[in-house]
Amino acid sequence: MPLTINKTIRPNAIWQEMYLRVREGQRLVMSAEGIWSPEMRPATITWCGANGIEGLLAGDDYLLPGANVGALICRVGSENPPMAAGVYFDLFSPYEGPLFMAMNENPDYQNQAGSIQAQIILFER
Repeated sequence: MPLTINKTIRPNAIWQEMYLRVREGQRLVMSAEGIWSPEMRPATITWCGANGIEGLLAGDDYLLPGANVGALICRVGSENPPMAAGVYFDLFSPYEGPLFMAMNENPDYQNQAGSIQAQIILFER
């Protein structure tokens, strides 16, 4: 039977542990809703959902360069590469370890708002 949990992800570039351990080959499904605001410079407020700001790709100083700024991102294990999760994510994990999530943001920025609620389903192998 799959395990389903709901988590609130804060809007910052700090990896937040979801307290789920994912095994290699295990199916992980996530859906997310809500709005949050990454820090925009100069002082412009922009709200977005879990897919981030469409067409505004993150630079090398963000957690996941090349993905949308403000997108919901995740990684399995603290040393494995991050992945864009967005509004819907379905993965047979190539990695093993705890699940972490964050906003795709510059770690030096500290002025975010809002939150994203994610439903996480972890299937048995």
